[in-house]
Amino acid sequence: MASLYKYAWKHTKRDQIWMLVVVALSIPALFFSLNLPKLIVNGPIQGQGFERGMSTQTYLGISLPDWLPLGGGLSLFDGFTLDRLMALYVLSGLFLLMVIVNGWFKYYLNTYKGRLGERMLRRMRFEFVDLVLRFPILRFRQLRSPEVASMIKDELEPIGGFIGEAFVTPVYLISQVLTAIVFIFVQSVQLGMVAMAVMVIQIVLIPRMRRRLLVLGRQRQLTARMFAGRVGEIVEGIASVHTNDTSNYERAGVAEELGRIYLIRFDIYQWKFLVKFLNNFLSQVTPFIFYLFGGYFAIRGQLDIGQLVAVIAAYKDLPSPLKDLIDWDQSRLDVTVKYEQVVEQFDVDNIADAALQKPVMERIPALASGFALTSVGAKDDSDGRLFEQVTLDLPLGERVAVVSGIGEGAEHVAEVLGRLRPADVGQIILAGEALDKLPEAVTGRRVAYVDASPYFPRATLRDTLLYSLRHYPVKQGPRGKNAEEAKIRHETKRSGNTLLDVRDDWIDYEALGLASPEELGHRLAEILKLVILDRDVHLFGLRTRVPAEFQEEVAATVLQSRHAFRDLLAAEDMEAYVEPFDSDRYIANASIMENIVFGAPVDQRLGLSQFYVHPFARDTLRATGLSSDLFEIGRNIAATMIELFGELEPGNPLLQRISVMTPEELGDYRQVLSRAAGRTYEQAGDAERAALVRLALSYIEPSHRLGIIDDAFRQRVVETRRIFREKIPEELAGMLVFHDADAFNPAASIQDNILFGRIAYDLANATAAVEGLLLRTFDELGLSDIVQAAGLYYDVGAGAKRLSVGQQQKLALARALMKAPDYLIVNRGLSALDADSQSRIIEATLAYGKRAEAPFGTFWVLASAQHAELFDRAIEFKAGRVVADAPIEGKVPAFVEEVEEIEEAEAGQASNGSAGPQAGKTRPEMAGSPTEDEAEVPGETPLPPPPEAGSAATVR
Repeated sequence: MASLYKYAWKHTKRDQIWMLVVVALSIPALFFSLNLPKLIVNGPIQGQGFERGMSTQTYLGISLPDWLPLGGGLSLFDGFTLDRLMALYVLSGLFLLMVIVNGWFKYYLNTYKGRLGERMLRRMRFEFVDLVLRFPILRFRQLRSPEVASMIKDELEPIGGFIGEAFVTPVYLISQVLTAIVFIFVQSVQLGMVAMAVMVIQIVLIPRMRRRLLVLGRQRQLTARMFAGRVGEIVEGIASVHTNDTSNYERAGVAEELGRIYLIRFDIYQWKFLVKFLNNFLSQVTPFIFYLFGGYFAIRGQLDIGQLVAVIAAYKDLPSPLKDLIDWDQSRLDVTVKYEQVVEQFDVDNIADAALQKPVMERIPALASGFALTSVGAKDDSDGRLFEQVTLDLPLGERVAVVSGIGEGAEHVAEVLGRLRPADVGQIILAGEALDKLPEAVTGRRVAYVDASPYFPRATLRDTLLYSLRHYPVKQGPRGKNAEEAKIRHETKRSGNTLLDVRDDWIDYEALGLASPEELGHRLAEILKLVILDRDVHLFGLRTRVPAEFQEEVAATVLQSRHAFRDLLAAEDMEAYVEPFDSDRYIANASIMENIVFGAPVDQRLGLSQFYVHPFARDTLRATGLSSDLFEIGRNIAATMIELFGELEPGNPLLQRISVMTPEELGDYRQVLSRAAGRTYEQAGDAERAALVRLALSYIEPSHRLGIIDDAFRQRVVETRRIFREKIPEELAGMLVFHDADAFNPAASIQDNILFGRIAYDLANATAAVEGLLLRTFDELGLSDIVQAAGLYYDVGAGAKRLSVGQQQKLALARALMKAPDYLIVNRGLSALDADSQSRIIEATLAYGKRAEAPFGTFWVLASAQHAELFDRAIEFKAGRVVADAPIEGKVPAFVEEVEEIEEAEAGQASNGSAGPQAGKTRPEMAGSPTEDEAEVPGETPLPPPPEAGSAATVR
């Protein structure tokens, strides 16, 4: 990239020239404002010019300078004739006006510079992200994502701000300094020499001292970037930290890096304030000289008082621009270094041509033919050969299975076909053109790639599935006011950003063979069922609220389903499995807090905890006498947990049996009990009362089974519920929706709305039985579309960490199939699943690829050779070469059977080597039953669910 100044001038030339014009216009106003104090002091105040009975004086006349060869002394304007008092008023008013004018110039220039700087910051961030999007894939294996994010987010910020003032600031500051110096020389040559000498010392000495600050600043930047990378690695590898007991090692590493940063930053502070001290000293010593020698000259009659006042006033404004000029120069050096460092990190060889990622509005026609590889080979980063001499013909209509051991080359061939790894020798042709010359609009829309370790950004399931369809906006989305939209587009264009709008509808339904957006739900349901993810999505939906946009249209259906499902429970003799909500009865399978509130919070992120902290809730509990009971219940729970688990070492498996609090909270509650020992609720401190009451509010008798509540307590809870509901203040009522047997509750989950109750904890397998019945009867109840829509709004979390690995792999395959590709590449994409699930998904995917309306070819690197029989052709890789290639015509080739025997032998050795389940071991599943990864369904809300009773003692 170009140097910082070339880059800035290229993109801001017009703006910089305009600001220079404004600076030139500001100089006369500044000089005039410096001369006014002398006129005021000498004229109206001291009476100069009003002696000898003269009652008026002429001011503000304009004439050409005497030194001009032609027209010197020519009067352009005779000025105003004013008496002494009027002159005072007019000149003082002009001084105030000049203050406003000069302030306006500064305001205008600073605002203009700020806007220009923000535009350039926006431009640079966009351009650097654009570069990241065009990095060669292998480059990302050498990068730490937090460092890249830190460079784009933080390190570019001062650079963007500096560009706004790169040209105009030094010109403006120099003009102010020179104007003041010239004015001082005009008044007194001696004082002008003093001001010039001090200024030269500042200009020479201060920048030299600040060079050390530049070195330290570079060191601080590099160490901060390394620290950001280390923190990012800790977050990404937190599982390894916990499983290897290396948390203290990581703490030590963090402490060491923070110590290095501390020393650098402290050194910076020392130098910075030393430089500041010297700069301030030199700035303040000059007025001392002016007062001393200027006063001397005034006493001797060599300088009048007005001139001395004007000189001092002029110098008063000199240190600020001079200091700012020195600061600007340091900033220039610092920003130049930062710019060079950032550019160096983004100066990458083999970066993709921007034309390959050019937006393409037109639909891409189907591929005319498949892949053809001729003597293709590839190397790794260390020049080690990954595979070589691979020659293959992969027609579009053929389903190809690839069998090989890990690291034999098959995975890397799949990466090359998916353009995730470059081939260094040979030729790859797709649809008659070289693969590396095809734009991503072709390969990204007509070819799908799935691997074993997909990454998903934080989004809903729906957005994740539809991500592969967002190529170019096809329909304008919602917009704001026309004036606002015009301003947004203007700034976007001036900042060099793309004018494509993320708010538009980017999905081309017709290209998918869909007549309308409404049909998309059926396609999603079809794909989810194909990859055996439909059950998981339905479970997500059951435990999630109905999305707001669907609530009105589904409320009646949910109410009908509530009554119909109650009849189904009776028909299946399962009525006891669900305890219905009853406003006049204590709900045993709900927490005490849920029993008191008897409703669901509008803000699901806060849960019911927001109600206990409200003064009304605390006053109600105190008025009914429930506060003392809850305090004692909380004391009993804490004492019991500490007695049972308090002496166990951290990491003991028995600690996982604690359900009413977390193992980490045992120590906290030990201290709470110690402080509350021998005290009643009224005598205990606020912290102890809050902790123990919150703990009690989360208690569920059938789940925790401590036997510490009786019928009398239950009756007081029901009475408190009645008072709470009758007297709840308006602001609190707006945060809650009460349960009503005849109304849909938009704040409750779909499952709670249908069951209108809680599954019984004390009945074995009640949860599985009730949820299983719900899943089996969705269509009958008319809930399938509703639950799926709600489930698709489930938040998968950062990196899809709220999903199991098996669910992530299924989701990746579903996303690939959603875009209806012409060719599907799967690189061990289902390796986390058991053999039976892999077989079912592979068979369904291949059948889906045979459809007449949207057939596709397949290159599938199998995790297990036993599935090769489902394909049309099998290829074997060994040592980076194709060693076998044969069609599968009713009989599996011998080489596939050999690979399968080797895999079975390795699996047997792994099984004998450990008592626990191994990655290579598979197990068949019962037909229709969920696999292990399907059963791993995270929490019920798009954000981690809060404690039910509003405390950290979450019921698990």
